Amino acid sequence: MNTKESSIEDIKVIRQMMENSSKFLSLSGLSGIAAGTFAIIGAAIAYFYIMDAGNTIYDEYLVALKGGNTTNIRMGLLFDALFVLTGAIASAWYFSWRKSKNKQTKFWTPSTKKMAWSLSFVLLIGGLFSLILAYHENIRLVGAAMLIFYGLALINAAKYTHRDIQYLGYIEVALGLLAGIFLNYGLLFWTLGFGVFHIVYGVTMYYKYDREKQQI
Repeated sequence: MNTKESSIEDIKVIRQMMENSSKFLSLSGLSGIAAGTFAIIGAAIAYFYIMDAGNTIYDEYLVALKGGNTTNIRMGLLFDALFVLTGAIASAWYFSWRKSKNKQTKFWTPSTKKMAWSLSFVLLIGGLFSLILAYHENIRLVGAAMLIFYGLALINAAKYTHRDIQYLGYIEVALGLLAGIFLNYGLLFWTLGFGVFHIVYGVTMYYKYDREKQQI
């Protein structure tokens, strides 16, 4: 009986090792915290500076008619979004690379490539769709589209990394749908999705995986 139980346990260990070898497990919780922080900073810039704390009056082309510190609000929001995107990608790469280095594992593996492709492909489609919405002056739906496609990208990439990331994906999709209903609160839902919940996810992942060796 003991031999049978031991064999079953060995099979479970081997199966776990095979699953881990096919997944990118160097995704750091700190990268989620950093990405969420960049998103909150970007949202603050958009609200307090570009939109002048909601006092800016603008037309359907996002050109300021009264108030605001910028004539073309669209360009301000574009550069703000690029700032957030660049900071999020750079921090995700750095913290994940550092985690991989500390664990003495290879960072760029076939699993990493699969996860990056499954994530970036959906994000690319979402980005193009957001640009189409902006082109047709459906600006208020851009935030909703970004959240929905980002959530779908996370769910799609979850099979190549920690499954926990799919739960964040579900939350992003739900927030995106709400943002599509309550159009006047798009920035709020965007801040919750890309900022607050990203930080909550990052903290959870950090204590669940990144600090695992220190707890043993």
